[in-house]
Amino acid sequence: MSRADYVYLKTTNKILEGQEWDTKEKVRTKWSDGTPAHAVKIFNSNNVYKLADEFPLTSLRKISWKGAIDEMMWIWVKKSNNINDLNSHVWDQWADKTGSIGEAYGAQVRKKSVYPDGEYDQIDRIIYFLKNQPAFRSMVAELFVHQDLHKMGLYPCVHGLNFDVSNGKLNLFINQRSNDTLVAGNWNVVQYSALVYMLAQVCGLEPGTVAHEVVNAHIYDKHVPFIVDMTFSRAMQIQKKLQEIKFVEIERMMLDPVVKEKFEEFKEEILRYDVNFETAIEEAQNIEVNELKNTQAYEDYSKKIVDTKKFRVAKMIVNGMYNNPEFDELLGYSKPKLILDPNVKDFYDFVTPLKKDENGKFVSNEKGSFKVENYNPEKEGVKLKVKVPVAE
Repeated sequence: MSRADYVYLKTTNKILEGQEWDTKEKVRTKWSDGTPAHAVKIFNSNNVYKLADEFPLTSLRKISWKGAIDEMMWIWVKKSNNINDLNSHVWDQWADKTGSIGEAYGAQVRKKSVYPDGEYDQIDRIIYFLKNQPAFRSMVAELFVHQDLHKMGLYPCVHGLNFDVSNGKLNLFINQRSNDTLVAGNWNVVQYSALVYMLAQVCGLEPGTVAHEVVNAHIYDKHVPFIVDMTFSRAMQIQKKLQEIKFVEIERMMLDPVVKEKFEEFKEEILRYDVNFETAIEEAQNIEVNELKNTQAYEDYSKKIVDTKKFRVAKMIVNGMYNNPEFDELLGYSKPKLILDPNVKDFYDFVTPLKKDENGKFVSNEKGSFKVENYNPEKEGVKLKVKVPVAE
């Protein structure tokens, strides 16, 4: 199990436990049937990923890492704001008849500014400093430009990037105003981690650390059962593996005294595989998206789940393994690795992992510059029985 899995579950559980719902507020997002898409959220979600340890790609459910990287390259390499240059449909609903999403994302990246040594757009200026003055403290890109917001199909979600070089390692701080945690909670981390890999390779650096800050990390009402499903399913997988490990060995690795105390409290439930989690998973999966009629029903359901002993035990199982490499080795989960074409020396020579075939269908590009190893969502991930609804 990757550390990204732990981070994801810890974040989603924190959101559910906080129960900060916007049920009484007017919201922009709607479901396909026109009903408001309300959400439960937390303020200021912060997570850190060390790229030397793994490529932070979650296996909790299958993530289209190729689509994530393609979208990132659409913004930062192609510097485009037209969906005809994008090899997926993720921006279709915000595009006009010409395919433009307005003065957003790539349109902001390619705008040039005048500096004492010439004109540069945002990414080229960052590349210049990474190559020539890596200790520079103002390697910043900003996409949230107020005078252009009225010309954007959607305000930028990820809007601020701040690069740093320490001891030859390239670090990135990501500033994001809003994140749909089920759909895009890992998507943005994957694509901007890939950007770090790319810039590091062409600038003679090593990938370092990615820090991801989200102001409003939320779970939409109809997504709650899917998050519950993932939490219980992964806890059950770990629970089965823990049966094969001597408890004294687990106790020895419990470094955090608070975690150790709680682990002792739930020891019997953690080590005993029983029907509790299977029942909880079945209950979550059997909730069709239209079965709960309104946001209040989802809110009541989430509160009921969080208050159960089953949820507390599941969270303890997941958090008990959090950020301890020894557990990862014992549990036998994989650590994803991103492999770049080593022959690429120029940022603009990277080739996207997706393409359009002769029929206009989006398919994998075998000549792409990216490959992911040790990624097994089919083996380790959650099997969702119903399609995940997306808020528009």
